[in-house]
Amino acid sequence: MSVDEKEFERVRSPLLQEAFTLWNRKRGNRLMASRADFDPLEMPRLLSSIILVDVENDGAKFRIRLVGTKIVDMFGSDYTGKYLDDIDFGDVRSKVLNEYRLPVSEKRPVFSDHDFRKLNDYRHTIERAIFPLSDDGKTVNKLIAFLDFERITTPE
Repeated sequence: MSVDEKEFERVRSPLLQEAFTLWNRKRGNRLMASRADFDPLEMPRLLSSIILVDVENDGAKFRIRLVGTKIVDMFGSDYTGKYLDDIDFGDVRSKVLNEYRLPVSEKRPVFSDHDFRKLNDYRHTIERAIFPLSDDGKTVNKLIAFLDFERITTPE
């Protein structure tokens, strides 16, 4: 376990707990679920908080395929089609990039959180879960991530 991640037992978000239960059920006795296992109609509550990522060059690059509406609203931008390393994550840049690399290298979910400040000065905690997906059961070719936001302070 890396310094920045946390154990599933410490995940507070019911949304992320639901996402983990779904991923775990979909993978069954396999190491990882595949993208084809997920039907958007089965997970309506999760869709606005989803990020679907294509893993390129064995995890050297991550291209965002889909971003849920709640995430777009919170960050104020739609990152669909962009590469993760082209996005300005501020002082948590290396932390975020490492959190996306870990499920690729270790073929397991990663749970984490960090603080985030919107331009209007509202502060939030982001709790994140990133799950590896594999079409062949061996190589991670996609990641499915879910973010949940909790407001912790308001502007003065």
